[in-house]
Amino acid sequence: MNADELLKRYAAGERNFHETNLKEASLREAFLIHINLACANLKEINFALANLRGANLIAAKLKNACLVMTKLNGANLSRADLTFARLTGADMIEANLKKANLSDTKMIGVNLSGASLYAANLMEANLLDACLDNTNLEKANLSEAKLRGASLKTANLRNAFLCETNLEGADLSGADLSGANLSGAFLCGANLEGAKLDEAILSGAIHFCVRQV
Repeated sequence: MNADELLKRYAAGERNFHETNLKEASLREAFLIHINLACANLKEINFALANLRGANLIAAKLKNACLVMTKLNGANLSRADLTFARLTGADMIEANLKKANLSDTKMIGVNLSGASLYAANLMEANLLDACLDNTNLEKANLSEAKLRGASLKTANLRNAFLCETNLEGADLSGADLSGANLSGAFLCGANLEGAKLDEAILSGAIHFCVRQV
């Protein structure tokens, strides 16, 4: 299926495109709210500025996809493969990314407020200045991720892996880091006021200038 055919069928009222192959398709600025693209092949697709609010993207293959400034509010991306995807400026408020693979993903300035990223793989992800307030990152792998200047206020980071993660200047106020592994993490200038660090592993962490109450 090509992009034009999908848009025509969507305009005619069809919403179910389960397992569709749209590899390398261009759907820039497309309006596709509540579309079902579960298990679809969306590798290298261009969804820049598209509206995918409430979309079903469970287990979708989005490797190398362009999702710059894409609206993904409330979308279900659980088990989706977002390796090397570009999510700069994407709006993912209350999206579900449970067990999604976001390793090596560029997510600069992305809004993930209230999203669920339980056990997600975000290893080496670029999340500079991202908004992750109240996000569920329990058991997520954020090892070596770039979270400099990110906002993680009241985020759930219980038992998360933050080994050698750059959290310079990050706002972790009120965050739950109980049992989290912060070995070798860079925490200079991070705000940890009210954060829970029960049983957290901080060996080798660089945490001078940290604000904590």
